[in-house]
Amino acid sequence: MRLLIILIFFLLAGCSLPRIIVLNDPLDARQHNDLGVSYQQRGEFDLALREYDRAAEMEEKWARPLINRGNVLAARGDLRQAAKSYRLALRREPGNAEALNNLAWVLLQADETEEALKWAERAAAEAPANGAVLDTLAAVQIARQDYPAARRTVSRALLLELDPALREGLHQKQAVLDSLSVEP
Repeated sequence: MRLLIILIFFLLAGCSLPRIIVLNDPLDARQHNDLGVSYQQRGEFDLALREYDRAAEMEEKWARPLINRGNVLAARGDLRQAAKSYRLALRREPGNAEALNNLAWVLLQADETEEALKWAERAAAEAPANGAVLDTLAAVQIARQDYPAARRTVSRALLLELDPALREGLHQKQAVLDSLSVEP
């Protein structure tokens, strides 16, 4: 009888134990990244960051989610964390011109012009026909007061096929450089 009571006790206790359910994430890294882009476009930056983090964890060799994460952080004004995210992206893809360029840009915004120049020059070496990269390089050169180099960079960029807004920004840089009356 005692054995029967113990057996019933264990059977009843076994029925009341919590069950552990393992949920499987149906999204892959690219889908999490795309979801992050969607959140970012809607202005839901915390959700976007969460999705970029998930994508980066799932695909450890892919730089895109870390670049996107850096872009959100830079837009929020968190330049230090944005730079950290771009550097992580560059560990995954050392020649990624977008990560190089964006790192240069946030360093420029943080008044770290010497380091910004290093990254901007690397970006220009990786993507010599990218107008946005040349625009960043010219901005860094202007900040460093290297006007002859900035003139050459702007001239080189204006030879490319560019988005109208980017072309206008380069023309403005050129006008500023012309107003300085410094010989190349």
